[in-house]
Amino acid sequence: MIKAFIFDVDGTIVDTKQLHINSWVRAFREFGIDMSAEKIRSQLGRRATEIAKTLLPKERLNDAASIAEKKKLIYQEYYPQARLIPMTKELFALLRKDNIKIALATSAARIDAEFYINNFSLKNHIDALVTAEDVRFSKPHPEIFLKAAVQLRVKPNESVAVGDSPYDMASAKNAGMLAIGVLTGGYPRKELKDAGAHRVYQDIQDLYKHLEEISKNF
Repeated sequence: MIKAFIFDVDGTIVDTKQLHINSWVRAFREFGIDMSAEKIRSQLGRRATEIAKTLLPKERLNDAASIAEKKKLIYQEYYPQARLIPMTKELFALLRKDNIKIALATSAARIDAEFYINNFSLKNHIDALVTAEDVRFSKPHPEIFLKAAVQLRVKPNESVAVGDSPYDMASAKNAGMLAIGVLTGGYPRKELKDAGAHRVYQDIQDLYKHLEEISKNF
């Protein structure tokens, strides 16, 4: 029986993919590094410091924390351009109607998550929040989804995790949860399936329409 849905945030319920890419490009450039958008795109869904470490050449690894911090500050300039993906609140309301708990589990900074929650009036729709500052390990490690389950007081096998990246899918699978992918983060369907997605939908609206089939196959 499903008792909880745990959602990734960026790219899943908030349309921010290009905003993050732009922020990373600018942050790297301020450190004298020209980083392609494509390389950055392939890493979205992980914690900022891990993204920086992966993309930097070995001789610049000491700059990873500073570049990640710079990216965080630059990204805040893009806050006004962030948009809630259609039907997110309607999906949350439908889940609540069925007494299903809701958590957000994001690799983003808490300041970003709290902005989304306040700006899009999500506070009354969610029961728990886990951010980058709350975990030691980045996705695809299962820690972030497991911590969300603990906060919700549900078991992993009673939980559905929804995300837009292969890192989300692998993290959910490693946590023992049902992984559901959406294509709004730009990753191909096959990549999400290969990483562990049980089902892949176009977006949150498509998931909303097919919510019953997830319950039947749980």
